Amino acid sequence: MSISFARLPNLVIDGSGTDSNVLTQDLIDDAIVIVLIGMISLQSKSYVIQGRRHGATTWVTLQEGIFGDALADVVLPAADKALAYNMEIFGFSAFSAFRIHSPSSVTGDQTWEAGKLWRGL
Repeated sequence: MSISFARLPNLVIDGSGTDSNVLTQDLIDDAIVIVLIGMISLQSKSYVIQGRRHGATTWVTLQEGIFGDALADVVLPAADKALAYNMEIFGFSAFSAFRIHSPSSVTGDQTWEAGKLWRGL
């Protein structure tokens, strides 16, 4: 099996909003890694990744850490940087959808390119 790459829709927080559009589970079910790339014009904020549980209308912030240690919110790539999120660790596909959330309104669109690595035939 080879590893293949596929683009996903960009995650964008519109002009004066706080939440990006949503990537749904059907887009990432086969992913082994999700890649997010911060655009060069990102505002400096404490953005977080949020997931929505199946059948729920509320969102939860993803956290990471080692059992017994203090947990921290999962960070996003800064402007002009990329991060790869291993699905075995972060488990985005356990949620019905995920998005990016800003703690306060943004000025101008804030965009992250999104892609996935998956096992091809």
